[in-house]
Amino acid sequence: MLIVIIPTFQAQAGLSQLLPQLVGERIVVADGGSTDETLPMAVASGAVLAVGATGRGAQLRLGAKLATLTGEPGDWFLFLHADSQLPKTWTSVVETAMVEGEPRYFRFKAAATGVRAWLMNQLVALRCATLGLPYGDQGLLIPRTLYEQIGGYAPMALFEDVDLVERLSKVSSLRPLPAELTTDVSAHWRDGLWARGTRNLGLLWRYKRGVTVDELLRAYR
Repeated sequence: MLIVIIPTFQAQAGLSQLLPQLVGERIVVADGGSTDETLPMAVASGAVLAVGATGRGAQLRLGAKLATLTGEPGDWFLFLHADSQLPKTWTSVVETAMVEGEPRYFRFKAAATGVRAWLMNQLVALRCATLGLPYGDQGLLIPRTLYEQIGGYAPMALFEDVDLVERLSKVSSLRPLPAELTTDVSAHWRDGLWARGTRNLGLLWRYKRGVTVDELLRAYR
């Protein structure tokens, strides 16, 4: 059985588009203190709420814990960001991957058009191919047993996805699904694609050299 786990904070805009794509699925919404319509929308969709944690890593960890308590050992987890949009073929693609039995992530697609969007898509694909580092906005499909084996998400406020993927890659192959996950990139356009991209790469470089997440957060904000 598939359980979709979505960390949220003031995410009503994204959820209004994502939740209709998940009708009939088991959903856990791990919220970090939203005061907009995020929680009512989640409840109306039939999602189970996991509240009490803030920061994406802690929210993901709590959401997975609730999914574990209410699910079965043979379950699969699909972690998605609230501002992502699934492709029309996502169910068949995911079902095939589950039969194959290995973790997967979606190819990245910017929710925009034009040269900048094309360039961003290519840069993300290059990062995944050369560094083996898909980010959380590409989703993660993983068997519950494997998720538990590697210790799950750490309660980190930044680079929780990099931390998990690095541990996962030591015990299992991680390849892209033959489908694209469309993700909101308005923040990149607002900050400037080059400026935001180089800043994020700089933070990743510092993280891999042992700089603490607290220090990185100060630079990130």
